[in-house]
Amino acid sequence: MSKIIFSLLIIFSFSAFALEISSPAFNDGDNIPKKYGCKYNGGSNISIPLEFSNIPDDAKSLALIIDDPDAMSVAGKIWVHWILVDIPTETKQLTEIKDGKLGIGQTGRNSNGKKNYGGPCPPNGVHVYNIKVYALNIEIKKSLGAMTQKKFEKKYKKEIISSSMISGKYK
Repeated sequence: MSKIIFSLLIIFSFSAFALEISSPAFNDGDNIPKKYGCKYNGGSNISIPLEFSNIPDDAKSLALIIDDPDAMSVAGKIWVHWILVDIPTETKQLTEIKDGKLGIGQTGRNSNGKKNYGGPCPPNGVHVYNIKVYALNIEIKKSLGAMTQKKFEKKYKKEIISSSMISGKYK
């Protein structure tokens, strides 16, 4: 019995202090407000405000990827809307700003071929957008291309200490 309690305490202590991501603009699984979408879909292309907590002490940087796996049915690939690497670990929030031009980290090239935030812009129906933050034991020190979360996780699997994800719907 004591082994079970000890194991549960260890699991709880790790999960209680795991990296977390949230947004003051919407709750996980809810609709993303219109202003964060692309201008072609009635939005203003304002980056989604995000908050980070429980960043591991041994992390050297954070990385963020927003992608749309539902685009696979329309575009034939997962669409990358924003990739931002080398975010300082002291960063507890990313404020909303036009095109995601925050002035921190290194902005990678999204699937539109631009180095900025590209807001949700589904061509049809409702799409689910995954917003994932990673704590890394390195700084990447270079801008990345339109790398999906899966490709990022494969390439940096040894460098990822922790990660957390929220999702939002957009039409």
